[in-house]
Amino acid sequence: MRGLARLGLALLAGWVLPAACANPPPPVATPTLGVDRAAVPLGGPLALTIRFDTAPDIAPVAEGFRVLLHFLDPDGALLWADDHDPPRPVAEWQPGERVEYERRTVVPMYPYIGEVTVALGLYAADTGERLSLAGSEVGDRTYRVATVSLEPQPETAFLAYGDGWYRSEIADGASWRWTAGRAVVSFRNPRSDVELAMELDGRAGAAGEPQRVSLTIDERPLHGFELDGQGPTFVRRRLSAGELGAKDIVELMLEVDPTFVPAERNPGSIDTRELGVRVFYLFVEPR
Repeated sequence: MRGLARLGLALLAGWVLPAACANPPPPVATPTLGVDRAAVPLGGPLALTIRFDTAPDIAPVAEGFRVLLHFLDPDGALLWADDHDPPRPVAEWQPGERVEYERRTVVPMYPYIGEVTVALGLYAADTGERLSLAGSEVGDRTYRVATVSLEPQPETAFLAYGDGWYRSEIADGASWRWTAGRAVVSFRNPRSDVELAMELDGRAGAAGEPQRVSLTIDERPLHGFELDGQGPTFVRRRLSAGELGAKDIVELMLEVDPTFVPAERNPGSIDTRELGVRVFYLFVEPR
């Protein structure tokens, strides 16, 4: 019996060892990541530069691979993910080239403060297969590319939406608020410089002209920009302590020109609201 047992173990080892010792597939690329800052508050924006340097002997890759972008706590648990399609399909990547692009993510209001590992990978959307990359693997062909520190949400991030804002709307996984022609948002004055970050889009005027958005505090012009109606625009603007004024509560005014009424543009609409722009994201933090 002992001989049979030893024989069984030997046979089992013969089956297992070749698979365990098999060489992993060669990496298709080396991933790297640049971040615009080492620490970011909860709810804040984070700008990323994602880069893949492909191997000189990269083998053909099937269609349908996506970029895995995961944010992990010190135990390796997933805090949040921002998986997405690369700007050019992985199947079109050429040997020895650099694929680089910018991406922005927003830190969710997750109940965690501390260091976060940022990991990249490439996976097939239909099967979950992951490609081998060169770098520090944190598990299951996911590779550490950066660390950032999550900090508490600042007081300025607690915004009060006043006159000129409509109720929140949600569709297709996105949420937003429409403004009227003038909309006021308030926050506590930190007595220091702040950075305003916002994502918004609008609708071109009836004649096709872009919408003009102006930001003011106490009737003092601060910043202006145009929206062409071609999709969401992300705006970051630094405001000095002097521009915020001396009041304890800052009232920031968004003015939009021109506005529009959906029912006047579309005969099938019953929406008679005066609308300015859709605001998807608005965040204020001391800088």
